[in-house]
This record gives sequence, structure tokens and C-alpha cells, in this order.
Amino acid sequence: RRRAKKDFKEKKSKKDKGDEKLNLNDQFGKYGFIREAEKFHKQDEFRAWLSEVKTIDWGMLQGRERDEMWAEFVEDFNTATLPHLKYYNLYEWEQSDARKKNQKMHKKLSKAKEKDGSKNMGMSDEAQREIELQQKRKERASQEYKTEMDAVALAHQAKEKEAMARILTMAMQSKK
Repeated sequence: RRRAKKDFKEKKSKKDKGDEKLNLNDQFGKYGFIREAEKFHKQDEFRAWLSEVKTIDWGMLQGRERDEMWAEFVEDFNTATLPHLKYYNLYEWEQSDARKKNQKMHKKLSKAKEKDGSKNMGMSDEAQREIELQQKRKERASQEYKTEMDAVALAHQAKEKEAMARILTMAMQSKK
């Protein structure tokens, strides 16, 4: 009798684990919901998805084809089946990617400084000067990268403001 209870519990626990893997309801809307009418809100993500996943140039699509692709994008977005996180929120992904790259750059710089600090004992002045110049170049490149990422962020914000302005003007025109 004890054996039967133990077998039953094992089967139930295996069944429960299998249900967790197959339950798609947990994924539905995981990254939010968008509707067919929200084209302007997720336009950047849609264009990135079209060019990278479907390898289709957005400008080459006609109205009906564009609407069909948008419907497919919306379905994949809402069911959380897009192939990469960046297609859910491109701006956040770009910021996260920039932070990761910046952290890697800082790690490399700190490792280089540690190595250079231990090797300076027997180096000539010219070699030490060359190392200092390399470090300055790396720091300058890191600063330029940060400035570039800030510009990307500002451009993205400008696009969002422009899209919101278009939506507002469309709403105002529809009220007339």
C-alpha cells in the first residue's frame, strides 16, 4: 500500500512538471499586449523584426502586405514567441546592450591597468609612455561610445515624441 502511494506521488509530480513546460497560457502577454491599431507605438520594433527576421524592407511593402505583416507581428508579440527580446522593447534592449558593452570595456581597462601596474618595474620610460597612451586611447574610445549611445537614446526619444504627435493629430482630426 505504501508503495502504491509513493508511485502515485511520483507520477503526479512528473505530470505536474510536464504541465509547466507545455502551459502556453503563462507566456501569453508576458511582455504586454498590443493591438492592431497601435502601429505607431511599436513601429521601431516592427521595422527591426521585418528587416532582421523576415528580411523584408519596410519601404518595399504595400499597404495590404504591411498590414498582414503587422498582424503577424502582433500575434507573435502577444503570444511571446518573437525570436529575441529586442523586438518587445527596442529602446530598453539598446540601453541594456550598451550597459553590457560598457561594463566589458571597463573590465578590460581595469585588467589592463592591473597588468601594467605589475610590469612597470623594469620598463623603460618609452614603454611606460606607450602604455599610458594606449590607456588614454581606450578611455577616449569608451567615452565616444558612451556619447554615441546617448545620441541613440535621444534619437529614439525624438522618434517616440514624433509618433505620439502623429497619433494626437490623427485623434484630433477624427474628432472633427
